[in-house]
Amino acid sequence: MAYITSQQGNVPWNLLELHGERTVFGRHPSSQIVLDNEAVSRHHAQILESHGHFFLEDLKSRNGTLVNGRPVDQPTELRDKDSITLCDFEFHFHEQEPDSPPATTFHRPEPAESDTDSDTDNSRYFAVGVEPIDDASTSSSIVSKLSMVSIGREQVVADPEAKLQAVLEISKSLGQVLELDEVLTRVLDGLFEIFPQADEGFVLLNEPSSTTPVIRATRSRSESGDRTPSISLTIVREAMQSGEAILSADVMGDNRFLGSQSIAGMQLRSMICAPLMGQDGQSLGVIQLSSRDVRLPFEESDLDVLIGVATQGALAIENAALHAKVLRQRDLDRELEFATQVQLGFLPNKRPEAAGLDFCDYYEAANRVGGDYFDYVELPGGRVAVAIADVAGKGIPAALLMARLYSATRYHLLSQPDLGLALSDLNRDISTSGLGHRFITCVLAVVDPAAGHVAVANAGHLPPLIRHADGSITEFISQHPGMPLGIVPDQEFRQQEHPLTPGDTWLMFTDGITEAMNADSEIFGTQRLKQSLSGAPAELDAMILSIVSDVEAHCGERDQSDDMCLTAFRCMDSTA
Repeated sequence: MAYITSQQGNVPWNLLELHGERTVFGRHPSSQIVLDNEAVSRHHAQILESHGHFFLEDLKSRNGTLVNGRPVDQPTELRDKDSITLCDFEFHFHEQEPDSPPATTFHRPEPAESDTDSDTDNSRYFAVGVEPIDDASTSSSIVSKLSMVSIGREQVVADPEAKLQAVLEISKSLGQVLELDEVLTRVLDGLFEIFPQADEGFVLLNEPSSTTPVIRATRSRSESGDRTPSISLTIVREAMQSGEAILSADVMGDNRFLGSQSIAGMQLRSMICAPLMGQDGQSLGVIQLSSRDVRLPFEESDLDVLIGVATQGALAIENAALHAKVLRQRDLDRELEFATQVQLGFLPNKRPEAAGLDFCDYYEAANRVGGDYFDYVELPGGRVAVAIADVAGKGIPAALLMARLYSATRYHLLSQPDLGLALSDLNRDISTSGLGHRFITCVLAVVDPAAGHVAVANAGHLPPLIRHADGSITEFISQHPGMPLGIVPDQEFRQQEHPLTPGDTWLMFTDGITEAMNADSEIFGTQRLKQSLSGAPAELDAMILSIVSDVEAHCGERDQSDDMCLTAFRCMDSTA
């Protein structure tokens, strides 16, 4: 068995017993012997054991490592009583335990049986209580001396100052990341630096799609990094439901968990578990660290540290979730903006120019995109088709079906001379399109100035209104009503003709007009629409805007819940 001693100034010299194949000196908390001095590199040097021989290797440190005053530029075998110098720290190597009793002895624990296959011993020894010394002969830029402290539970771990510094480093690190996976990784990495006795750790988070918390991050000291952590939902639920952190120095003998079959099979010895509490007081999940070595239990001060890290971690997790939500919303807004532009591209960008006829329209979606549709299609012989439809539902699904309706309606109007046949073909097209169980109400009107009539075919849509020159209103009720498109594939529709009288104004609209509600949930209704149409100005654009104004006045402050669409045409002279 080999030993390292240290004796500087009037500080009692100390003895460290070496175990394992590797002992690292450095400033980083993950080192086995932590030297709290800025002149020391994060991982400065290491002692390697091979078949009973010990070698000192410098790990490309900033200020170098000396053996008996000579620089170490390659692995150098250590001999009995060799001196080892790292900046202002001096140690002596001993092949046997020195005869003189040390003031303070460190007995480094043997690895647990479950870890005998691992080449890494994660015990740590911290050099603390550093004080300045005056030594003009040293070339180091930092002057200090070593004072080692032993913890009385047969392990040497970070002192409170080192733990606090590590917690602050974790907090600083978490403030620099917004991705959830990176947040959780940094939390576990930081905890494993603080707690050398931790064999494994994990973070569980609540997920909307799961009834139980889901593993989002794991960390293990075993060589097989893909090892599944030992998780007991008994412990997890206790922490999440109570909102309190749990410490168990001996899980197997803990009365709180004697009834848990999962714990019995895990061979856990000591664990600490802290809930991740959101700002609303609800549990987001848990962080848990566990040790399988009964000689290295967690204690009360460790739980306090974990609670502090969990508090910072919960805040970082919520920030990451908000960041992800903002990114998703930004992407959705971009997609909706593009969809809005695409949908507006399907709607007419100009009105038909036909002798003796005037046209007007209005469209407003309840959401960024909607399912209401209207179109003008110029047909041979000077005829003009006016189409208006309402796809069941609203938003993106309805808008996608509206896009399909746009192209199909134009095709069938242009390919069929009879309006009833065109609507029948359109129904079969929509019914067999595989677009889901959505129906569409639709009304088609073909205005024929030469023949002096209007042909109408209706598929379950609200009947058009006709305002005559004297201001009276007639509701055009079809003698051949049909069901909405997309319900019965083989349904046949028939057209009905009506005289095109000079001065008559035809108004076609969707139910977003008649079903608009006020604060008392009272709909605008067909009767109010008739009154609004009758009292509206004679000029067609002003007439449409007046109707929309009446609807908005009825709704008041209540938000629009459905798409609104109106289209109108008028016969202007007696030559029609």
